[in-house]
Amino acid sequence: MSPTDFTRLSPAQLTDEFRAIARDAGEVFAGYDAGQLNWKPSADQWSMAQCFEHLVKSEAEMSGAIARALDPATPRTVWQRLPFWPRLFGRLLVTSMSPGATRKLAAPATARPAASDTPGDIVDRFVECQHTLAGAVGALAPHDAARVMVSPFKTYVTYSVLDGYRIIAAHQRRHFEQARRVTQTAGFPG
Repeated sequence: MSPTDFTRLSPAQLTDEFRAIARDAGEVFAGYDAGQLNWKPSADQWSMAQCFEHLVKSEAEMSGAIARALDPATPRTVWQRLPFWPRLFGRLLVTSMSPGATRKLAAPATARPAASDTPGDIVDRFVECQHTLAGAVGALAPHDAARVMVSPFKTYVTYSVLDGYRIIAAHQRRHFEQARRVTQTAGFPG
């Protein structure tokens, strides 16, 4: 199977991808207990639970930014009005968040997971987010997909709402694979 090019996913394909992520999370991670989910390979690596908590927090930040972009009453920033700026950042961020990207990025403070002891329902909450995302992107009108949003993490970074959803999907797959690698680490309590 060839890797997914997240930069080209349509709203319909994103809907399918969010549903697939939900299904995959249920199949791969739902059977783990809180102890297994919170187990860390080392002090400086995230547990599975931390990966999913980070994704839930990131999704909440991104969904808020998408809602602001779709609200006609929200004033547009200068960054949103610059030609080519959103297109440049959109493609760059989708690519940098994709599972195949090798550069490690620091999580923004508002999306960092707790140090430990994430509740055991984190996978269920993550799956619920996927269903919400699938519904939202599936209902996205073409003119809304092209609207320019401001990143919730850096105010000078802008991209289309469609690229916002692509960033979410790519980022989720990237950390999904990171969580899967935790289960394959020597010492994992299986």
